Amino acid sequence: MKRREFLGSAAAAAATLLPLPGVMPIVHAQEKGKLTFLTPSSFSLAFSPVLYASAAGFFAKEGLDLKVEAGRGAAQVVQLTAAKQVQTGRTGGANYMIARVNSNAPVIAIATIAQRSPFAVISSKDAPIRKPQDLAGKTIGVQSAGGSMEATLDLLLMRSKIDAKSVRRERVADSAASFGMIQSKRVDGFLGNMSSAIRLTAQNYPVATMAMDDGVPGQVYVAEESVLAANKDAFVAFLRAAYRSAQELSAMDDAGLQKAVALMRGKFDIPGSDNTPIALADMRANRELWVTANPKQLLRCNESQWKEGESLLREAGLLKQPTAKPLYTNEIWEAANG
Repeated sequence: MKRREFLGSAAAAAATLLPLPGVMPIVHAQEKGKLTFLTPSSFSLAFSPVLYASAAGFFAKEGLDLKVEAGRGAAQVVQLTAAKQVQTGRTGGANYMIARVNSNAPVIAIATIAQRSPFAVISSKDAPIRKPQDLAGKTIGVQSAGGSMEATLDLLLMRSKIDAKSVRRERVADSAASFGMIQSKRVDGFLGNMSSAIRLTAQNYPVATMAMDDGVPGQVYVAEESVLAANKDAFVAFLRAAYRSAQELSAMDDAGLQKAVALMRGKFDIPGSDNTPIALADMRANRELWVTANPKQLLRCNESQWKEGESLLREAGLLKQPTAKPLYTNEIWEAANG
């Protein structure tokens, strides 16, 4: 299967996937106020709006029993949500839009948590990748074929007028250990989230980092349409708690952030969170991705940004069908925060 076709087949593949360990297909869970939230990778402070809300009891105060599971790629979040094996999760804006449009996936975005891409190109200072043009002719590591990282890379190359075929892809983990592949010259760089870049820098690796902005909503929370319609109150409670969490974290000074990180670490296994300087730098970098021009609109889907993102994806040839269904809804956000 071609790389881009993978994203387009996300919904069709969902029914054949095995459940994650500990995640059972839903039966009547929502009737009891229970949701399972799936992250796109192992636990990270990048996911702190949900992790902190869980550890601080915000979901419980809303009467919601939320279980948080770590996933194995952004595309998997769309697939398992479409298959009703989880009820909500975080995934990349680009790969979600492709699955929604091209395969008519029954999954809709209910919030935008990262207003721009949370990813960066991580390379070595000895052979740095500092601008998009430096990617031409390089071998770049990505976490999974057809995932949100690769979609971000494709869009960045298109906007920079660089032939995507000139950039070879290799599968690598989004972790500090992958820097060894750069040192062994197996790849010239790899795509990671800002948390990975910050951990590497704090550990004194000779890292060069290039932030990626592909013009598409960076990271979104999604839900399956019929599950959302049948359990609106549960999703309103979810967004209300996540909104409160992100607002509180955004307003904290370093002392407050340190306490928040300790609280999350007590409930979740978050690599690097026990190193205070790394954790604080990580939190500061991720907070910047949550806030739009109006901080009170945090988590809300910005209409103009989504319109531009759809236009860019069509220009890149990644959206191959007419947009028959809405790409997002602000109904849950309005009910939670209006």
